[in-house]
Amino acid sequence: MKTFITAVIVLLSTLSFFNFSNNSLKAQVVPLGYENTQGTSTFLGPFANSPRTYQFLIKSTQLTGLIGQNLNAISLRLPASASADWPVANYSIANYRIYLSKSVDPSNRSLAFFADNAAGPQTLVRSGPLNIDSASYKFGSSPNLFGPEITFDIPYLYTGGNLLIEIRQSGFTGTSRSMDAIGTSISGYGTDFSACWKSGDTATFNASQGNFCVVKISGTPAPRLDLSALIEARYDMTNLMVSDTTQVYLRSDVSPYSIVDSSTSVLDQNGIGTFYFGNAVNGAFYFVAVNHRNSIETWSSTTLFFAADTLEYDFTTGAAAAYGNNQELVGSRWTNFSGDVNKDGSVDLSDLSLVYNAATAFVSGYNLTDVNGDLLTDLNDLLDVYENASKFVAVVQP
Repeated sequence: MKTFITAVIVLLSTLSFFNFSNNSLKAQVVPLGYENTQGTSTFLGPFANSPRTYQFLIKSTQLTGLIGQNLNAISLRLPASASADWPVANYSIANYRIYLSKSVDPSNRSLAFFADNAAGPQTLVRSGPLNIDSASYKFGSSPNLFGPEITFDIPYLYTGGNLLIEIRQSGFTGTSRSMDAIGTSISGYGTDFSACWKSGDTATFNASQGNFCVVKISGTPAPRLDLSALIEARYDMTNLMVSDTTQVYLRSDVSPYSIVDSSTSVLDQNGIGTFYFGNAVNGAFYFVAVNHRNSIETWSSTTLFFAADTLEYDFTTGAAAAYGNNQELVGSRWTNFSGDVNKDGSVDLSDLSLVYNAATAFVSGYNLTDVNGDLLTDLNDLLDVYENASKFVAVVQP
């Protein structure tokens, strides 16, 4: 039966793609407002014939149309000053690497060290030769058309926040070409976007300020889970919860139920969160496991699937929404058990000890021992953990 359902889902997803593909593929031109407007200047960085390192720092407000997208390409265009198509012959850049990551705010750009502009691990999304066909960048429009997409080897899941695009390219034998760009004195530079560069494709420090090349970033939708889940100790009977960052795993439906993908987002005061997955596949069956930082990992009662890149699941409607009925009723809604402070899969004496020690030290702020989310570890947290330890609460899974 599952095989038949899977086949139907895959077929429907395929039909959905062909019928609605124009709504599925997305692109965002940065800076906003320049999709149909020529830039104010030019910049050489991405297509210099000598090796270069170049960074785009982009504020989150410039990228709202790409949230929940698997980014898979960028493209650039000739400036208004161009008088001919480029290049005059086929060119090849031996090694064209692109890294994506979260970024510091453009206003906090560092010229001292390139690495300081990355607000997290950088992902190498493209490497190897870049072939540029003769006359593939066209002039004569206002603005000029974007050139061919520089595609990524692997997609990059964008879920929001500032974005850093880093290009390291080894140069080529041929004529350099400046691209359309925004000058450093234009409104928005240094607040909504900024850039820096240096000669050499392995540069690490002493960058120079650079104009910001107008860039089109392309992507396709990532599978989206709309989740409802409440964390016991953080929830009260007024139907509000102290919101918190939460991780969700997609686990295989086949033993040993390995983690296939994960996503991190925020469950709001209503227990609602949106989670995007870069590796999920329409029609495949997964267990959904909610893994809040100091609560019991809670699995869906059955396997679920994405159809047309969407899935909804609500843990709060009944105990049976969780595998093994492993939830606690608070008021009229069902919640994930709190108290697994050390994340060993159970609420027990070791968790009690951690909370007790923190309470006696008057620990405050956002930390694991603050089970109820009031930013203070005290007797209330200790009682929450004790109650679940006395019930021998633990993860229940297939």
